Amino acid sequence: MNKTAVLYRALKTGLVFAFIAGLASLASAQSSKKGEAVADITDLLKTHDTAMNKHDVNGVIQLYVKGPSTVLLGTGPGEKFQGVEEIRMAYTEIFKDFDPNTLNVNCYWKEGGVSGKVAWGAAMCKVSDSKGGKKRDYELNVSAVMEKQDGRWLFRLLHFSNLTGSGPPTQ
Repeated sequence: MNKTAVLYRALKTGLVFAFIAGLASLASAQSSKKGEAVADITDLLKTHDTAMNKHDVNGVIQLYVKGPSTVLLGTGPGEKFQGVEEIRMAYTEIFKDFDPNTLNVNCYWKEGGVSGKVAWGAAMCKVSDSKGGKKRDYELNVSAVMEKQDGRWLFRLLHFSNLTGSGPPTQ
């Protein structure tokens, strides 16, 4: 299976949307000292949520830093989309694999921070959605790096992974 087929299989579960919902709640909990950055990042995340729900690829793409070093990563080897056009292609496929407005997210762990013109976040989430009326439940881990350019916070990197084996590791 080629890298795009594997990534699309992971993306079809709405992984990016789940992270965005979790990171939005994290951003709102940051200290008041970073208030303006947190408010701007929260707006970025909400805008992404709306575009994902509407399957609006142009709305999502405008939230990424333009240029060849912006990256969307998946779970396995070769699951890399670099540059806005490859990321656009990935989102176009994502939207084919879940019904609009069907995602439900519970991010039970999240962390992140802001330092100057760079912000980061990570989350572990339980997610459900549907495709053709068939409900799906899954878990995922997501991380992101955002960069402030020309007064706007934008995504520089999104990385997500979902369980692909037989179950969680034993302890």
